[in-house]
Amino acid sequence: MRALIIYNPKAGRGTSERFAKRAIAMFAEKGITLETRHLTLGVNPFADALDTELAIVCGGDGSINYVVNSMREAGINPALGIVPMGTANDFANALKMPRSPIAAAKRILNGSIRNVDLCKVNDKYFVNILSFGLFTTASQRTDREAKKRIGKLAYLKPGLDDLKTMHAINVHIETDKERYDGDVFMLLAFNGVTAGRFRLTRMSRVDDGVMDVVVLESRGSKILTYGDMFRYLLGGNPEAVHHFRCSELNITTKEQPITDVDGERGPELPLHVVCEPGALKIMM
Repeated sequence: MRALIIYNPKAGRGTSERFAKRAIAMFAEKGITLETRHLTLGVNPFADALDTELAIVCGGDGSINYVVNSMREAGINPALGIVPMGTANDFANALKMPRSPIAAAKRILNGSIRNVDLCKVNDKYFVNILSFGLFTTASQRTDREAKKRIGKLAYLKPGLDDLKTMHAINVHIETDKERYDGDVFMLLAFNGVTAGRFRLTRMSRVDDGVMDVVVLESRGSKILTYGDMFRYLLGGNPEAVHHFRCSELNITTKEQPITDVDGERGPELPLHVVCEPGALKIMM
């Protein structure tokens, strides 16, 4: 079996290189040779390894996203092993992977394949979340060195900046079941379960064959709208928060808000989003 271990040497607060060496030794004891690939933007790690059967990704949601899109670009679909070494690790959390890299590696080594859903927006795949509006660009604007030093607290200042500058965006949404028109402060389309470890969808699973879409509608006042958002986070059901479950989604707007896909900049609107049930093979 051809197997790769793919990691960013700078991820995991500088520990990914040391972990990769330990994982290689662990797999070698089982007779599996792990070939090393550094995660480098613009370089497809599968370009010279189209016969890969297992790809182990060490990193966060952005790293997993890059590897999955590289797989699709190469036209292959190997089993994917996830070792959480990012800041929030939302997709790994949805898969209930252990937070300890060594424990995650053991689970991959001794596990079996589970098929989970994969979503695609325009021509880009995502494993966890597509979003625009409030807090969307916080991850893109957060300093990487700050994330290494203080973890999720690094998102605080960009998030507060969003609260000051965000404005409502008029959108038209069509799903395979319903339509929505309105002014919104935020739209989230989940394949996963959480965003920044916050559970913003109450029914979502990675293997249910649908997306969970959460829309925060403008109340005309930022204070009232943000109040509704916090009520929702605390378990309430404010009218300003709308929830759709769908397998296909179209979003149009006259504006061009910045979108985010798994923590990286996403495509421009209009957006066509589909859920591909069971399209991703996870070793766990």
